[in-house]
Order: sequence, then structure tokens, then C-alpha cells
Amino acid sequence: MDAPNNLAALREEKGWSRPKLAELMNTSPQQVERLEKGQRKLTQDWMIRAGEALGVDPSDIMGGTSARVKSDAQTFRYEGSSADRPHEDLPIYGTVLGAPKFFEGEAIEQTTLNSGDVVGYLKRPPLLNGRGDVYGLYVVSNSMWPVYPEGSTIVAEGKRPARIGDDVVAYLRPENEEDDGERARAVIVKRLVRRTAEYYEFEQFNPAITFRLPRSMVLRIDRVLTFADLLS
Repeated sequence: MDAPNNLAALREEKGWSRPKLAELMNTSPQQVERLEKGQRKLTQDWMIRAGEALGVDPSDIMGGTSARVKSDAQTFRYEGSSADRPHEDLPIYGTVLGAPKFFEGEAIEQTTLNSGDVVGYLKRPPLLNGRGDVYGLYVVSNSMWPVYPEGSTIVAEGKRPARIGDDVVAYLRPENEEDDGERARAVIVKRLVRRTAEYYEFEQFNPAITFRLPRSMVLRIDRVLTFADLLS
């Protein structure tokens, strides 16, 4: 049994059924029930998904008996205050090089990303304060060289949708497995060049390949933040 959480209380406060919350979290009612009862570990990934669905901070879902609903109010901060200094709390998830996947006869490098394994922390720019959807990961292949050399760190976000031309972290749907939000995921770090109702088209640089994946194969796509994003 996992630690107590506020998931059921928050859902009932909104008058939602488990199927309603499950739909917004892109999972099953049975999975929501297990999370509420502590029969399934409430990982950071699950807290982010539940927080976005319920309109609360992900941290408010764990522990205690009450949670605060997000509002548009902004805390006043004096210019130059310590609140504007970067906090070293942006998680870096564990990554390893996964076995290549073959799409349309081409071998595409993929990465195994484990969101339950935090291997370090980055300094969080003030622009990203309060953002539970932002995370870092280590590049473990040369498929996006020279833009992202092996060993470099990238920062991705799940809140804003990726645009055509953005570099992305695309999560591949597990084959014949229930998506329980816990296991390590196969991801590809590529450039999004096109999307249709049927497929996504990606580009990698080394070797130079453009390939398509059916939408049914892609669980979600997170946008890689640029240097300009982090400074603006």
C-alpha cells in the first residue's frame, strides 16, 4: 500500500466520477481506483497528470486531508529578491540507450527513460518556478548530433503542445502492456516535422533520416525547451 493521498477527496470535491477523472488523465477507471486506494504507487508522472486534470499543484495530491486549488493570483516579489534566484530542484530522469527500433526498414535510436529514477537536479530558471511538468534528461546517443551531442542535458516540458519544427521527446506506447505510469518508457528525441490525423513525422540528424510513426504508436509528445525559452 502506498502513502495516503488526496486524489479521491479532490475528485469528489468536483463531483466527478472515477471514469470522468480517468478520461482527463488518459488512463482507466481501475487505474484511478488503485491510485486513490494506495494500491498503485503515485509517481511524479501520475501526480503531474492528476494535477493537470484537477487543476491543483501536483504536490498537493500527496499527504494531508486538503489541497489548494490553483488560481491566477501571483505572489508579489520584490525586485532582486531571493525568490528570483534559481533553485536546484528541476529533476533529471534516468536514461539509458535502448535497443534500436525499426520503422519502415530504418533503425531508429531510442532511449529508455525512467521518470521514477531521479539521477540529479538542475538549477530551475525563475521562469519555470511552480512548473511540475518540466524535467531534464541526459542525451545518451548521437542521433541528434551536432544539435544535442551525447552526454548533453536537455529540458522538456509537457504543458505546452509541440509545434512543427520543435525538437521533442516522443513517448512510445508500450506494446501489449497497460500504461500504469510507472515503468521505464521507450522515448525518441527527434525533431517534429509534420503531423496529420494518421501519423507523426520526425527527423533525426545522424544519420539523416525522416520517418513516420502512426499516432496510435505515440503515447505523448513533450517539447524540448530552447535556450531562448529559458531566458525569455
